[in-house]
Amino acid sequence: MPRICITCVKEPHLKKLVLSDGDNGECSLCHSYSQSIDSECNEFFQLTKALVRLHYSEWDYNHHLGGDSYEGLFYGDENIFFDQGNLSDEKYEDFVLSITEGEVYEDYNKGVSIFSGYSNGDQNMPLKSIKTDLDEKLLQISKRLKNENYFLLENEVKDILKKYADIALCELQTTDPLYRARIGYKDKKKNYEFGIEAEYHYAPYISHDIGAPPPNLASNGRVNRPGVSFLYCATDKYTAISEVRPHPGDIVSLGKFYLTREARAFDLSDSKFLDFYFTDEKLDQYKPLNTLGVFLNRTIPPSERIFYSITQLVSDCIRQLGFDGVLFNSSVGTGKNIVLFDKNIVDEVANQAEIVVINNVKYEYRSKTMIKKDGSYE
Repeated sequence: MPRICITCVKEPHLKKLVLSDGDNGECSLCHSYSQSIDSECNEFFQLTKALVRLHYSEWDYNHHLGGDSYEGLFYGDENIFFDQGNLSDEKYEDFVLSITEGEVYEDYNKGVSIFSGYSNGDQNMPLKSIKTDLDEKLLQISKRLKNENYFLLENEVKDILKKYADIALCELQTTDPLYRARIGYKDKKKNYEFGIEAEYHYAPYISHDIGAPPPNLASNGRVNRPGVSFLYCATDKYTAISEVRPHPGDIVSLGKFYLTREARAFDLSDSKFLDFYFTDEKLDQYKPLNTLGVFLNRTIPPSERIFYSITQLVSDCIRQLGFDGVLFNSSVGTGKNIVLFDKNIVDEVANQAEIVVINNVKYEYRSKTMIKKDGSYE
Protein backbone atom coordinates (compact mmCIF):
# COMPACT_ATOMS: atom_id res chain seq x y z
CA MET A 1 0.00 0.00 0.00
CA PRO A 2 1.28 3.53 -0.76
CA ARG A 3 2.29 5.54 2.30
CA ILE A 4 3.09 9.16 3.08
CA CYS A 5 5.26 10.27 5.99
CA ILE A 6 4.89 13.12 8.43
CA THR A 7 7.65 15.07 6.66
CA CYS A 8 5.91 14.96 3.29
CA VAL A 9 2.66 16.39 4.67
CA LYS A 10 2.62 20.12 5.40
CA GLU A 11 -0.85 20.95 6.71
CA PRO A 12 -0.89 20.73 10.55
CA HIS A 13 -4.09 18.67 10.74
CA LEU A 14 -2.65 16.11 8.33
CA LYS A 15 0.47 15.89 10.48
CA LYS A 16 -1.69 15.19 13.52
CA LEU A 17 -3.51 12.42 11.66
CA VAL A 18 -0.21 10.81 10.65
CA LEU A 19 0.93 10.98 14.28
CA SER A 20 -2.28 9.58 15.73
CA ASP A 21 -3.26 6.97 13.13
CA GLY A 22 0.05 6.14 11.45
CA ASP A 23 3.00 3.96 12.36
CA ASN A 24 6.56 3.36 11.21
CA GLY A 25 6.87 2.50 7.56
CA GLU A 26 8.52 3.48 4.29
CA CYS A 27 7.17 6.64 2.67
CA SER A 28 6.27 6.02 -0.97
CA LEU A 29 7.27 9.57 -1.87
CA CYS A 30 10.62 10.23 -0.16
CA HIS A 31 11.41 6.59 0.80
CA SER A 32 12.32 7.54 4.36
CA TYR A 33 11.43 5.01 7.06
CA SER A 34 9.47 7.03 9.61
CA GLN A 35 6.01 7.78 11.02
CA SER A 36 3.69 7.42 8.04
CA ILE A 37 0.16 6.49 7.04
CA ASP A 38 -1.60 4.64 4.24
CA SER A 39 -2.28 7.46 1.78
CA GLU A 40 -5.23 5.54 0.32
CA CYS A 41 -7.02 4.96 3.63
CA ASN A 42 -10.42 6.60 3.96
CA GLU A 43 -9.37 8.78 6.92
CA PHE A 44 -6.53 10.37 4.96
CA PHE A 45 -8.73 10.82 1.88
CA GLN A 46 -11.66 12.40 3.74
CA LEU A 47 -9.40 14.68 5.82
CA THR A 48 -7.61 15.95 2.73
CA LYS A 49 -10.95 16.83 1.15
CA ALA A 50 -12.21 18.35 4.40
CA LEU A 51 -9.11 20.56 4.52
CA VAL A 52 -9.82 21.75 0.99
CA ARG A 53 -13.27 22.68 2.26
CA LEU A 54 -11.78 24.33 5.36
CA HIS A 55 -9.34 26.58 3.52
CA TYR A 56 -11.00 27.19 0.15
CA SER A 57 -14.36 28.12 -1.30
CA GLU A 58 -15.59 26.16 -4.30
CA TRP A 59 -15.13 29.12 -6.62
CA ASP A 60 -11.40 29.00 -5.83
CA TYR A 61 -10.97 25.57 -7.45
CA ASN A 62 -14.03 24.93 -9.63
CA HIS A 63 -13.15 26.15 -13.13
CA HIS A 64 -16.85 26.30 -14.00
CA LEU A 65 -17.10 29.09 -11.41
CA GLY A 66 -13.99 30.93 -12.57
CA GLY A 67 -11.51 29.21 -10.28
CA ASP A 68 -8.42 27.14 -10.92
CA SER A 69 -8.56 23.36 -11.01
CA TYR A 70 -9.04 21.11 -7.99
CA GLU A 71 -5.71 19.46 -8.81
CA GLY A 72 -4.01 22.86 -8.88
CA LEU A 73 -4.46 23.27 -5.13
CA PHE A 74 -1.74 20.65 -4.61
CA TYR A 75 0.92 22.35 -6.74
CA GLY A 76 3.04 25.49 -6.59
CA ASP A 77 4.25 27.78 -3.85
CA GLU A 78 0.76 28.11 -2.35
CA ASN A 79 0.30 24.36 -1.90
CA ILE A 80 -0.44 24.00 1.82
CA PHE A 81 -0.98 20.24 1.77
CA PHE A 82 2.09 18.28 0.70
CA ASP A 83 5.81 18.81 0.23
CA GLN A 84 6.75 18.06 -3.35
CA GLY A 85 10.40 18.62 -2.44
CA ASN A 86 12.80 16.78 -4.71
CA LEU A 87 10.23 14.28 -5.93
CA SER A 88 9.93 13.61 -9.61
CA ASP A 89 6.97 15.31 -11.26
CA GLU A 90 5.63 11.93 -12.34
CA LYS A 91 5.71 10.42 -8.86
CA TYR A 92 4.06 13.44 -7.26
CA GLU A 93 1.44 13.63 -10.01
CA ASP A 94 0.49 9.99 -9.41
CA PHE A 95 0.08 10.74 -5.72
CA VAL A 96 -2.12 13.79 -6.35
CA LEU A 97 -4.25 11.87 -8.83
CA SER A 98 -4.88 9.19 -6.22
CA ILE A 99 -6.69 11.92 -4.28
CA THR A 100 -8.32 14.04 -6.97
CA GLU A 101 -9.61 11.06 -8.96
CA GLY A 102 -11.40 9.79 -5.88
CA GLU A 103 -15.07 10.45 -5.11
CA VAL A 104 -15.89 14.18 -5.14
CA TYR A 105 -19.61 13.76 -4.43
CA GLU A 106 -20.44 11.88 -1.22
CA ASP A 107 -23.60 11.03 0.68
CA TYR A 108 -24.21 13.67 3.36
CA ASN A 109 -23.53 11.31 6.25
CA LYS A 110 -20.87 9.12 4.62
CA GLY A 111 -18.12 11.39 3.31
CA VAL A 112 -16.97 14.85 2.26
CA SER A 113 -18.03 16.42 -1.04
CA ILE A 114 -15.76 18.80 -2.91
CA PHE A 115 -18.36 20.18 -5.31
CA SER A 116 -21.93 21.31 -4.62
CA GLY A 117 -23.28 19.80 -7.83
CA TYR A 118 -26.73 20.25 -9.32
CA SER A 119 -30.32 19.66 -8.24
CA ASN A 120 -33.11 19.39 -10.80
CA GLY A 121 -30.76 20.73 -13.45
CA ASP A 122 -29.84 23.86 -11.50
CA GLN A 123 -26.47 24.65 -9.91
CA ASN A 124 -26.58 24.32 -6.14
CA MET A 125 -25.17 27.11 -4.00
CA PRO A 126 -21.36 26.88 -4.27
CA LEU A 127 -19.59 25.64 -1.17
CA LYS A 128 -18.13 28.41 0.95
CA SER A 129 -14.91 27.80 2.86
CA ILE A 130 -15.60 26.50 6.35
CA LYS A 131 -13.31 29.17 7.78
CA THR A 132 -15.58 31.93 6.47
CA ASP A 133 -18.98 30.21 6.55
CA LEU A 134 -20.10 31.38 9.97
CA ASP A 135 -23.10 30.24 12.00
CA GLU A 136 -26.05 32.54 11.43
CA LYS A 137 -27.50 32.17 14.94
CA LEU A 138 -24.25 33.27 16.57
CA LEU A 139 -23.91 36.15 14.13
CA GLN A 140 -27.39 37.31 15.09
CA ILE A 141 -26.55 37.08 18.81
CA SER A 142 -23.49 39.23 18.15
CA LYS A 143 -25.65 41.84 16.42
CA ARG A 144 -28.27 41.78 19.19
CA LEU A 145 -25.63 42.84 21.73
CA LYS A 146 -25.86 46.32 20.25
CA ASN A 147 -29.38 46.65 21.61
CA GLU A 148 -29.74 44.00 24.33
CA ASN A 149 -27.92 43.45 27.62
CA TYR A 150 -25.48 40.55 27.48
CA PHE A 151 -27.05 38.67 30.40
CA LEU A 152 -30.31 38.35 28.48
CA LEU A 153 -28.47 36.29 25.86
CA GLU A 154 -26.46 34.02 28.16
CA ASN A 155 -28.84 31.06 28.06
CA GLU A 156 -28.80 30.97 24.26
CA VAL A 157 -25.01 30.99 24.17
CA LYS A 158 -24.72 28.37 26.92
CA ASP A 159 -27.08 26.06 25.03
CA ILE A 160 -24.69 26.21 22.07
CA LEU A 161 -21.58 25.74 24.22
CA LYS A 162 -23.04 22.72 26.03
CA LYS A 163 -23.19 20.79 22.75
CA TYR A 164 -19.40 21.01 22.46
CA ALA A 165 -18.38 20.91 26.13
CA ASP A 166 -16.98 17.37 25.97
CA ILE A 167 -15.20 17.72 22.63
CA ALA A 168 -13.80 21.17 23.45
CA LEU A 169 -12.45 20.15 26.86
CA CYS A 170 -8.69 20.63 27.07
CA GLU A 171 -6.95 19.38 30.21
CA LEU A 172 -4.14 21.79 31.13
CA GLN A 173 -1.33 20.06 33.00
CA THR A 174 0.78 21.34 35.88
CA THR A 175 3.92 20.39 33.96
CA ASP A 176 3.20 22.65 30.97
CA PRO A 177 4.76 26.13 31.26
CA LEU A 178 2.75 29.26 30.57
CA TYR A 179 4.26 32.60 29.59
CA ARG A 180 3.21 36.19 30.06
CA ALA A 181 4.96 39.32 28.75
CA ARG A 182 4.91 42.99 29.60
CA ILE A 183 6.69 45.82 27.83
CA GLY A 184 9.25 47.44 30.13
CA TYR A 185 11.33 46.47 33.12
CA LYS A 186 11.54 47.05 36.88
CA ASP A 187 15.03 48.57 36.98
CA LYS A 188 18.19 49.03 34.94
CA LYS A 189 21.78 49.68 35.90
CA LYS A 190 24.96 50.31 33.98
CA ASN A 191 28.32 48.97 35.05
CA TYR A 192 31.49 51.07 34.70
CA GLU A 193 34.90 49.42 34.71
CA PHE A 194 38.15 51.30 34.25
CA GLY A 195 36.19 54.28 32.98
CA ILE A 196 34.62 52.24 30.19
CA GLU A 197 30.84 52.34 29.93
CA ALA A 198 29.36 48.82 29.77
CA GLU A 199 25.92 47.75 28.62
CA TYR A 200 22.82 48.06 30.77
CA HIS A 201 21.70 45.25 33.04
CA TYR A 202 17.94 44.95 33.59
CA ALA A 203 15.66 43.66 36.32
CA PRO A 204 12.47 42.19 34.79
CA TYR A 205 8.98 42.70 36.10
CA ILE A 206 8.06 39.86 38.46
CA SER A 207 5.29 39.01 40.91
CA HIS A 208 2.29 41.37 40.75
CA ASP A 209 4.09 43.51 38.15
CA ILE A 210 3.94 40.70 35.58
CA GLY A 211 0.75 39.00 36.79
CA ALA A 212 -2.89 39.86 36.21
CA PRO A 213 -3.81 43.43 37.19
CA PRO A 214 -6.10 43.99 40.19
CA PRO A 215 -9.77 44.35 39.23
CA ASN A 216 -9.79 48.12 39.74
CA LEU A 217 -7.10 48.44 37.06
CA ALA A 218 -8.43 45.80 34.64
CA SER A 219 -9.40 47.43 31.36
CA ASN A 220 -11.61 46.14 28.56
CA GLY A 221 -10.14 42.92 27.11
CA ARG A 222 -10.89 40.23 24.58
CA VAL A 223 -12.16 37.89 27.31
CA ASN A 224 -12.77 40.14 30.34
CA ARG A 225 -15.05 43.10 30.93
CA PRO A 226 -13.67 46.28 32.53
CA GLY A 227 -13.13 45.70 36.25
CA VAL A 228 -12.76 41.93 35.86
CA SER A 229 -9.25 40.51 36.23
CA PHE A 230 -8.27 37.40 34.26
CA LEU A 231 -4.76 36.07 33.62
CA TYR A 232 -3.80 36.16 29.93
CA CYS A 233 -1.01 33.70 29.10
CA ALA A 234 0.48 31.99 26.06
CA THR A 235 1.81 28.52 25.40
CA ASP A 236 5.23 29.75 24.24
CA LYS A 237 7.56 32.72 24.63
CA TYR A 238 7.22 34.05 21.09
CA THR A 239 3.43 34.20 21.29
CA ALA A 240 3.48 35.86 24.72
CA ILE A 241 5.85 38.55 23.44
CA SER A 242 3.88 39.04 20.21
CA GLU A 243 0.62 39.52 22.11
CA VAL A 244 1.88 42.72 23.82
CA ARG A 245 2.63 44.26 20.37
CA PRO A 246 6.13 45.61 21.12
CA HIS A 247 8.02 47.94 18.78
CA PRO A 248 11.60 47.41 17.59
CA GLY A 249 13.96 48.42 20.38
CA ASP A 250 11.44 47.79 23.16
CA ILE A 251 12.64 45.98 26.27
CA VAL A 252 10.15 43.28 27.29
CA SER A 253 9.85 41.36 30.57
CA LEU A 254 8.87 37.72 30.23
CA GLY A 255 7.40 35.71 33.09
CA LYS A 256 7.06 31.94 33.37
CA PHE A 257 4.20 30.27 35.24
CA TYR A 258 2.96 26.80 36.14
CA LEU A 259 -0.50 25.70 37.18
CA THR A 260 -0.85 24.61 40.79
CA ARG A 261 -3.48 22.06 39.74
CA GLU A 262 -4.87 20.62 36.54
CA ALA A 263 -7.28 23.01 34.87
CA ARG A 264 -10.15 22.63 32.40
CA ALA A 265 -10.00 24.94 29.40
CA PHE A 266 -12.59 25.30 26.65
CA ASP A 267 -10.57 24.87 23.46
CA LEU A 268 -11.65 27.26 20.71
CA SER A 269 -8.54 26.78 18.61
CA ASP A 270 -8.85 24.95 15.30
CA SER A 271 -7.39 21.77 16.82
CA LYS A 272 -10.89 20.33 17.26
CA PHE A 273 -11.41 20.14 13.50
CA LEU A 274 -10.15 16.56 13.64
CA ASP A 275 -13.33 15.60 15.48
CA PHE A 276 -15.50 16.73 12.57
CA TYR A 277 -13.75 16.00 9.26
CA PHE A 278 -15.39 12.64 8.43
CA THR A 279 -18.56 13.73 6.57
CA ASP A 280 -20.45 16.74 5.26
CA GLU A 281 -22.87 16.28 8.15
CA LYS A 282 -20.01 16.54 10.65
CA LEU A 283 -18.58 19.60 8.90
CA ASP A 284 -21.95 21.32 9.27
CA GLN A 285 -21.93 20.44 12.98
CA TYR A 286 -18.50 22.08 13.24
CA LYS A 287 -19.81 25.44 12.02
CA PRO A 288 -20.95 26.89 15.40
CA LEU A 289 -17.74 25.78 17.14
CA ASN A 290 -15.68 27.27 14.34
CA THR A 291 -17.65 30.51 14.57
CA LEU A 292 -16.92 30.78 18.30
CA GLY A 293 -13.25 30.32 17.50
CA VAL A 294 -13.37 32.96 14.77
CA PHE A 295 -14.87 35.42 17.27
CA LEU A 296 -12.04 34.80 19.75
CA ASN A 297 -9.26 34.73 17.15
CA ARG A 298 -10.34 37.78 15.17
CA THR A 299 -7.78 40.58 15.02
CA ILE A 300 -9.40 43.65 16.58
CA PRO A 301 -7.56 46.99 16.60
CA PRO A 302 -7.74 49.05 19.83
CA SER A 303 -10.10 51.53 18.15
CA GLU A 304 -12.75 48.82 17.64
CA ARG A 305 -12.80 47.06 21.00
CA ILE A 306 -16.57 47.44 21.11
CA PHE A 307 -16.50 44.13 19.21
CA TYR A 308 -15.20 42.44 22.38
CA SER A 309 -18.79 42.30 23.62
CA ILE A 310 -19.45 38.94 21.92
CA THR A 311 -16.15 37.37 23.04
CA GLN A 312 -16.74 38.55 26.60
CA LEU A 313 -20.23 37.03 26.53
CA VAL A 314 -18.89 33.71 25.24
CA SER A 315 -16.17 33.66 27.90
CA ASP A 316 -18.65 34.48 30.67
CA CYS A 317 -20.78 31.53 29.60
CA ILE A 318 -17.76 29.22 29.44
CA ARG A 319 -16.89 30.21 33.02
CA GLN A 320 -20.47 29.59 34.15
CA LEU A 321 -20.26 26.07 32.70
CA GLY A 322 -17.46 25.26 35.14
CA PHE A 323 -14.37 25.73 32.99
CA ASP A 324 -11.21 27.32 34.40
CA GLY A 325 -10.33 29.18 31.25
CA VAL A 326 -10.49 29.45 27.49
CA LEU A 327 -7.87 28.52 24.91
CA PHE A 328 -7.70 30.00 21.42
CA ASN A 329 -5.29 30.65 18.56
CA SER A 330 -3.12 33.73 18.67
CA SER A 331 -3.68 36.18 15.82
CA VAL A 332 -0.09 37.43 16.05
CA GLY A 333 1.97 34.49 17.35
CA THR A 334 2.58 30.89 16.42
CA GLY A 335 1.21 29.36 19.62
CA LYS A 336 -2.03 29.60 21.53
CA ASN A 337 -3.47 31.96 24.10
CA ILE A 338 -4.83 30.71 27.41
CA VAL A 339 -6.95 32.97 29.59
CA LEU A 340 -7.48 31.74 33.15
CA PHE A 341 -10.46 33.03 35.09
CA ASP A 342 -8.67 32.69 38.44
CA LYS A 343 -5.11 34.01 38.63
CA ASN A 344 -4.58 32.14 41.91
CA ILE A 345 -4.28 28.74 40.23
CA VAL A 346 -0.80 29.55 38.87
CA ASP A 347 2.57 30.11 40.49
CA GLU A 348 5.27 32.23 38.93
CA VAL A 349 8.80 30.87 38.60
CA ALA A 350 10.39 34.21 39.48
CA ASN A 351 13.97 33.01 39.12
CA GLN A 352 13.27 32.13 35.47
CA ALA A 353 11.98 35.57 34.49
CA GLU A 354 13.68 36.99 31.41
CA ILE A 355 14.45 40.28 29.72
CA VAL A 356 14.46 40.48 25.91
CA VAL A 357 14.94 43.27 23.39
CA ILE A 358 12.87 43.37 20.21
CA ASN A 359 15.07 43.36 17.11
CA ASN A 360 12.38 43.71 14.45
CA VAL A 361 8.66 43.35 13.83
CA LYS A 362 7.28 41.90 10.62
CA TYR A 363 3.93 42.98 9.17
CA GLU A 364 1.85 41.08 6.65
CA TYR A 365 -0.85 42.82 4.66
CA ARG A 366 -3.26 42.29 1.81
CA SER A 367 -5.02 44.65 -0.55
CA LYS A 368 -8.67 45.58 0.00
CA THR A 369 -11.19 46.49 -2.66
CA MET A 370 -11.63 50.23 -3.09
CA ILE A 371 -14.53 52.53 -3.82
CA LYS A 372 -14.20 53.74 -7.41
CA LYS A 373 -13.73 57.39 -8.34
CA ASP A 374 -17.35 57.62 -9.47
CA GLY A 375 -18.49 56.42 -6.04
CA SER A 376 -19.52 52.95 -7.17
CA TYR A 377 -18.45 49.91 -5.20
CA GLU A 378 -19.94 46.91 -6.95
